[in-house]
Amino acid sequence: MLALVDELWSGVAVAGAPSVERELALSHRGYAVVVFAAPLVIAAVLEGAVVYVSDSLDRRRLLGAGQAVLAVAFIAAAWTKSALGLTIDLALAGAASGVACSAAQAILVGANRGGTDRAMVRWTLYSSVGDVIAPLVTASAIALGYSYRAAMTAVGIVVGFQCVATIGRAHDDGVREARDSSPPADPLATAASHALRTPRLWAWLFAASTCTLLDEIVVALGAVRMDRDQGAPEAVAVAAALAFSLGAVVGSAASDRAVGRWGSRTVLTTSAVASFAALISLVFSHGILGSAAALFALGVTCAPHHGLALAQAYEIVPTRPGMVQAVGQVFMVVDVGAPLAIGMVADRLGTSAALAALGAQPLVILVCAVCAGVGQTPDNA
Repeated sequence: MLALVDELWSGVAVAGAPSVERELALSHRGYAVVVFAAPLVIAAVLEGAVVYVSDSLDRRRLLGAGQAVLAVAFIAAAWTKSALGLTIDLALAGAASGVACSAAQAILVGANRGGTDRAMVRWTLYSSVGDVIAPLVTASAIALGYSYRAAMTAVGIVVGFQCVATIGRAHDDGVREARDSSPPADPLATAASHALRTPRLWAWLFAASTCTLLDEIVVALGAVRMDRDQGAPEAVAVAAALAFSLGAVVGSAASDRAVGRWGSRTVLTTSAVASFAALISLVFSHGILGSAAALFALGVTCAPHHGLALAQAYEIVPTRPGMVQAVGQVFMVVDVGAPLAIGMVADRLGTSAALAALGAQPLVILVCAVCAGVGQTPDNA
């Protein structure tokens, strides 16, 4: 459920990209800075300070605290009147959500050792459902005469209720993580030392970080392109971006069974090639229906990338999920740099060129699947 809510809150500002740009008078590049780049930098610093020591903390408390801060920050983001205010509020929300999700994933990894790939694919499935709900909420708010602000407020309230539910389950032994009895004294130093001696860990965490290209960024570009280049009404453009999220739900559900039958390597290589082809079809689509169909196909084919890439990283150091998350903070530069670079391409060369540049993501996944090695095998192997 946490994976669903994580994508739900983060997807509102993405699905409502035209509304955000219009109300705050932002260019494509300015939108990328306010919604993606600047909040990510601030959030990474705040989140990293907690993640580095998370192996020695009570992760149930981290879940509750993270959700509480997320609810407050996101409701504040809904009603801020300035770009700076939106940046700060989204940064706080991002850090809080990151802490909560890191804690939840660590619990998941501890409970599914040896089967992390399928566990993370299921996490992706719930995330994809959140991606579906976010544009629906945003489109509904716009259709009713409101804006992204109303959608943010509603989602913030939902997160608040989830926080209360999490605290209420604090004594449920079934969700407690069995932590290592002797956690590292200095998680940051341990993480850096181990990473330097484990190139595969670096490779898979980098691959996971590139998945942001075919997630919020491609949805935002798709919505803006339909709104400004293809003449779709704003509500229609937002709703059409829903096609990507629906595709991701289908792709995630299919990936769970596919990994069990053919293994992670086959799923990653096949989906990487297919998602590249789907992205090309999106670039050359001219009508709204064509764009929606291409976004759906892209959602289906890229769905397993992030979950399986992250699962490979966790399996390399299965007893230290906090350490893996700490090393992953290094790749904040990808999360920050990618939206800026893509925003600049969109401003100078147009949204079609920016969409074409996103082809780097499936290429990275393909190279890692072929060269970095995949640890998981099919269940029936």
